[in-house]
Amino acid sequence: MRWRLPFGRPRPAAADATDSGFEATVVEDLPAALRAAAASVLSNTAPLGQEPPSIGHVGRYTLRSVLGQGGLGTVYAAWDPLLSRAVAVKTLHLGSEAANELGPLDDLILNEARAAARLSHPHIVTVFDAGPSEQGIYIAMEPLRGRDLRHLLQEGWQPGFPEIAQLVRRVADALAYAHGKGVVHCDIKPANIFMVGRRQPKVLDFGIARIAHRDGPALDGPVAGSPYYLAPEQLDGGPVDRRCDVYSLGVVMFELLTRQRPYGGQTVEAIHTAVRQAPQPVARKLNPKVPAALSAIAARAMARRPDERYPSARHMAQELRHWLDSPEAAALGESPTQRRRRLLTLAGLATGAGLGAAGLRAWWSRPSPAEPVAAPAPLSTAAPEIVEPFDPAAASSAASAPPPAAAVAQAPDTPAGASAPRKPPRERKPRSSEAGAAEPQVVVRAGRVQLAVSPWGEVEVNGRPAGIAPPLNHLDLPAGAHTITVRNGDAPPQTRLVEVHPDQPVSLKFRF
Repeated sequence: MRWRLPFGRPRPAAADATDSGFEATVVEDLPAALRAAAASVLSNTAPLGQEPPSIGHVGRYTLRSVLGQGGLGTVYAAWDPLLSRAVAVKTLHLGSEAANELGPLDDLILNEARAAARLSHPHIVTVFDAGPSEQGIYIAMEPLRGRDLRHLLQEGWQPGFPEIAQLVRRVADALAYAHGKGVVHCDIKPANIFMVGRRQPKVLDFGIARIAHRDGPALDGPVAGSPYYLAPEQLDGGPVDRRCDVYSLGVVMFELLTRQRPYGGQTVEAIHTAVRQAPQPVARKLNPKVPAALSAIAARAMARRPDERYPSARHMAQELRHWLDSPEAAALGESPTQRRRRLLTLAGLATGAGLGAAGLRAWWSRPSPAEPVAAPAPLSTAAPEIVEPFDPAAASSAASAPPPAAAVAQAPDTPAGASAPRKPPRERKPRSSEAGAAEPQVVVRAGRVQLAVSPWGEVEVNGRPAGIAPPLNHLDLPAGAHTITVRNGDAPPQTRLVEVHPDQPVSLKFRF
């Protein structure tokens, strides 16, 4: 039995125009379900050379579908026919008041879009193009796969503290880069932080938010979510600088640590009042599990007065990077296997430290080579008793002969027939080490090996545990060759062969 399936052979040109454009041969005894599936494939297949359906055009871009809508516009999945690549196109919605001044506003938006297009950073969405269209100003940017941080938090995503610190640190690095180029975001919030794979953040809408708030905080309507994250000076219409972005990022970090916003209210006015006047909350008080260092970083970033915050996003990123390199962060981010290995290493270090202390005490209490060594106790001159074999002839002659005078003098009560007394042993000559002073001991000089391990590692010297770095930052080793191995969880271990010299410190760096 032969079955022939309809997978795309074109019909001749004379085919009926109502056909799908493909010829199909279906054998009568083909199962009904399979025939239905084949018919469905044919009905949904576009003819060769025909483009997928579109929902419209913006500029030169063909719109395919709506990816999402936000406070400032709608984002479409689109196709760039000029460069043959997929893009995301965002059209801006700025309200009826903005529509009355399209000329000046268009220029401002295009200037901001051009400024954003100059930004090239791994954690900032790349802007390809911007321009006017019948639908208004559009911005073409790189397409992203994932979800923004707002949706992830609404779905219950709960990253660990090291993940939170890493996420915020990367956004702070992106802000520091943009600030260095003269671009301030002005509306950092979870909806403007897009998560690719839940690990790589991408900051959206650089420069566009400043246009929306150019005449003060336009907080009603589609941008009603912003007042939770805007700095107090933005709410008051004051000057805007990079510290406004630091404040907003601090609020995002607070929300990640505690799962709630620092300030709330039923109306926009109530939120304004809380941001300006309510006591500043502390993340560690709301969630006691929050590390004290992360709570302090978020509190300083959200300080109400700008001069009490971090002076720049770069300073905030450095604080987070220092915490990520700390043992506390390493312990919070380790797996159960890594935790067991760390505890076993610490137990081995404690045992080794105890043995080392005992050996040090023994070494310290030994006599110095300059002190006189006590003479050894004299050996006993009494020799063990020797039993000689019995000789009958000697026994008879000894019985008839008078005892020698020496024997009589030394042992007058010795009965006849007893064995003769032994000769006293020769005097033992002392060895040269006993007769003179003690030999001086050889002192082995040690050299220092400086360690720089990031973020942390278990250090082994010649196969034996030596500690965890940091806090371990150096090793004092005897002169000679040593093998130093550093392990970090499941990462491949790193090994160095080092020659230690007493007068030449050696520096080793390990990074995982």
